[in-house]
Amino acid sequence: MKSLLLCLLLPFIAFQQRDYTIGEVMRNARQLHNDSTTVQITGYITKKLRGSTYVFEDRTAEIEVNIDTRHLPHKPFNDKDAVVIKACVEYEINKPITLKVNRPVIND
Repeated sequence: MKSLLLCLLLPFIAFQQRDYTIGEVMRNARQLHNDSTTVQITGYITKKLRGSTYVFEDRTAEIEVNIDTRHLPHKPFNDKDAVVIKACVEYEINKPITLKVNRPVIND
């Protein structure tokens, strides 16, 4: 019975998404990029730079993120509202590390 329960719960445990900080993403950017890992970060969208590029920050650092309009929250938000982003890490040698949001931004 225990093994049946474990088999049923294993898919949920295996696909649990880990929360990262921007500092962790920047330290591990090459590996996260190579693994095509989607990272989940809670922080603040503090500024719009151009087009779909924004500054996103948490308590550890700040980073540029690309967010298509279809992934922006439907509820209005400002730079004081915490949001959760899920994004792919874009890493290239001698270029700034950026994130590309690939799922809707969540603000509660």
